Amino acid sequence: MTTITTEANSATPDEFWGEPISIYTRQQAIEDGVLVDVSDWAGSGPHGMLGGFCVPVAMTRALWEHVDIDADDHAPWRDLARQRGESTRGRAHDVLWMASLAARRSPRADRIPVGVLMTAEGSRGRLVRKTLRLEAVTDGDGVTIGFPEDM
Repeated sequence: MTTITTEANSATPDEFWGEPISIYTRQQAIEDGVLVDVSDWAGSGPHGMLGGFCVPVAMTRALWEHVDIDADDHAPWRDLARQRGESTRGRAHDVLWMASLAARRSPRADRIPVGVLMTAEGSRGRLVRKTLRLEAVTDGDGVTIGFPEDM
């Protein structure tokens, strides 16, 4: 088999596209609060979960707003969820566990759909069961989990 090399396919991305104007790193997104680092909870270490991730894991801020029931906004649905025994750690575990199962089903995919059943705010501050449709995106920096529109 003969491979034909052209100038376009032999160039590095920087040679082909030019030098990037700006790069926004994962670490900057975490520092800015756009992403929330949950690597300790996602890993298989002492604070992690059984069968955890072996790469850094972050959640988007929008997803974290659904997971974090300990937020200071005193929303009625958050109080109800805490009264039912839910915790931020438990809700994060549910998201991480379902994402890890989805990743195992599609080990070569870089975008993986994830569904998580979670209580959320309903009408008049009530709790409703809702399936969150999420995506786990893998890249060279780790895994990011969030709503498809945030990815």
